[in-house]
Amino acid sequence: MEDQIPASQVPASIPSEPPSPPQVPSGRISPQDLELMKARARELAVQQTLMQQTAAAQAPRVVYVRRNLTVAELILIVALSCGIVTVVQAGWNFVSNSLPRVEIKVK
Repeated sequence: MEDQIPASQVPASIPSEPPSPPQVPSGRISPQDLELMKARARELAVQQTLMQQTAAAQAPRVVYVRRNLTVAELILIVALSCGIVTVVQAGWNFVSNSLPRVEIKVK
């Protein structure tokens, strides 16, 4: 029981390879083997949590926030849409008045 890691402590070094499971005789698990397996499972869980936290800390997280439009943005949208409609109508008027006046002469 002395080799168990309490839940509040983090192991000082993280081994690169997971420890191998204890060799258990066929069918019987002693209380010592059970405690040893629990301690190793706890160590692996702590290692995996630390690896996930370091991986998450290294990757940049992009957060998109949805917000309402401001009054200035609404005014800009209305002004641009009115300007676009006016330009299209003026262009159409110019083209429709000038096209019938164009004459094609054949020599």
